[in-house]
Amino acid sequence: MSVTPLKSLRPNAVFSHVVITIFDAALAAISVFLVMRWRYDFENQDVPVMIDAKAALVFFVVTIGVWLSIRQYRSIWRFTSLDDIRKLLAGTVLVTSVASIILFVFFNQNMVVPRSIPFFAGPLFFGLLTLSRIITLLILNGDLRAVFRGKAKEKPPAILVGSAGSLSNYLRDYNRRSTGHDHHIVGLIATDHGLRGRSIRGVPVLGGLDAMASVYDRLKQRYEAGLTLIATDQSPDKIGSYELVKRASDLGAPLVRVGPGGGSGRGQALTRFEAADLIGRQERGLDITPVRNFIKNRRVLITGAGGTIGSELTRQVAALSPAKLVLVDASEYNLYAIDKELKELYTDDKWQTWSVRLGDICHASFIKEVFEQEAPEIVLHAAAFKHVPLSELNPIETLHTNVGGTKIILDLCKQFDAHSFTLISTDKAVAPSNIMGASKRIAEMMTLAEASDLGKNKMLSACAVRFGNVLASTGSVVPLFEEQIARGGPVTVTDPKVNRYFMTTGEAAALVLQAAALNQSQRQEVPSIYVLEMGEPVNIAHLARQLIRLRGHVPDRDIKIVFTGLRPGEKVTETLTGQAEHLENTYVAGVQRFTGKIHDIKSVRAKIDTLLAATEARDRSKIKSALSKLLTDYTPNGGLSD
Repeated sequence: MSVTPLKSLRPNAVFSHVVITIFDAALAAISVFLVMRWRYDFENQDVPVMIDAKAALVFFVVTIGVWLSIRQYRSIWRFTSLDDIRKLLAGTVLVTSVASIILFVFFNQNMVVPRSIPFFAGPLFFGLLTLSRIITLLILNGDLRAVFRGKAKEKPPAILVGSAGSLSNYLRDYNRRSTGHDHHIVGLIATDHGLRGRSIRGVPVLGGLDAMASVYDRLKQRYEAGLTLIATDQSPDKIGSYELVKRASDLGAPLVRVGPGGGSGRGQALTRFEAADLIGRQERGLDITPVRNFIKNRRVLITGAGGTIGSELTRQVAALSPAKLVLVDASEYNLYAIDKELKELYTDDKWQTWSVRLGDICHASFIKEVFEQEAPEIVLHAAAFKHVPLSELNPIETLHTNVGGTKIILDLCKQFDAHSFTLISTDKAVAPSNIMGASKRIAEMMTLAEASDLGKNKMLSACAVRFGNVLASTGSVVPLFEEQIARGGPVTVTDPKVNRYFMTTGEAAALVLQAAALNQSQRQEVPSIYVLEMGEPVNIAHLARQLIRLRGHVPDRDIKIVFTGLRPGEKVTETLTGQAEHLENTYVAGVQRFTGKIHDIKSVRAKIDTLLAATEARDRSKIKSALSKLLTDYTPNGGLSD
């Protein structure tokens, strides 16, 4: 492996290397000077004139020469490893040997240097070198165990890519283990400037991102086994992720990243990059304390409990010790799957505090029986039809479930004195252009109407939560792209300008729980819709290209991208709030809300009843008329055409 000449480094790097070299050379000189003094003091003799200073000068000059020749200045002290200490020992032996030859062969006629001096000065010099590194390590890192670096040279080679801190943390945990390594780390690519030519915990920094291609190609020729790139930054920014994925794809290099808990335990916790790494922001972690207080020892009903959001809600609620968890879903398989998962997670019979109810929320007698038997205090309403093109083709069924089903649940919440109702809505409810968005907007209006009307049920805290697109949810764009990439393409995108907000499933479920807890602590006569701060929207065409790269292909070369045109009811850009909806912050960072009090509650309810009656009669003309009265800015199309 080639090394970086000192002259090719940045000026600040050169300065630090010069300082390190001079400091170490000074330690060598001090070691010889002190040993010489101790030697003559021990025999009660005077030190010959200037002999100690001259010997110290020889060691000083020799150390500089040796340090430059073996690139000893490259190591970063706060990341010292056992390999660095071994190299210090080798350097000390070399310095002592060369200096001894100079002193005893060339100058000993004029300088009476005792032959025992190098044998004592060498160990002292090595001790001072090691002590200086260990002190620096303890002060800056506080972890002496990381000095000991495990060996895994029989494993496939890998290059670590990341910031100096993340590289050090990964190597620290890697160093603690003598077994269980997945890779043999052969070099580092540092995203920090000025580290090229240095080393971290004994592993050389081979360059920055701009040098990744040349470094990878060179090492790939050297190692027969597959060479992998490992990204150590667990929360890279969007630009950093895009750039790294692109460079790895262009190289055809396998790219994995350190997952949660990476490096700890026996395994390395390495995972491939996923779409969630490309949403343009770090995943938000919300305050769980008020949610735990809200859920603990209460009876919680989740509709659509087997779906993408509902199942994640189930997992998060189950972990918060509810008194009872009631899971409702119309899908037999989905309900079976989440029930099976809970049984595997909670094997203690004392925590079998959930029940599964198979049925449709639109069947009033079924869902009423659930309320009668379970008496839920908290209702999380996730059941809905949400696929935009299918909803356009099946508008009556969409309205029947998304509007009619929501009304049944709300009425039962009032009848059975539930304390909290939370509707899961969508950004497509803002200025809706499709039947799915329209149905969700009407469901929001019903929820806000109930929150505005405290005369019926003063106990009920009702609110709605708006999502952007949920990554990897059933029927969403990311699983579709994954399937198309796995088949070899093409990947279909509706329009090159389409942008969408994205959130992870965990974020979506956490937001629902956070909103429900928040709303109950707010003034209940002020109806609220909650949203999550979601950063900038993601361009779908760009996301498609990045997913292609994540799977090791080059877009437009290995896998084509085909633009199919906007589908009926689809917008180029979605928004989380309308023009008249003004967001305000809540006391939970990252969660915002806006109020939307329904002033003419009686009129809104009458119009919704008219819509549901037309839906029950499957009268498309009356459905369109009812929709136009409820949503003046929405024009029905698709399956409602006459």
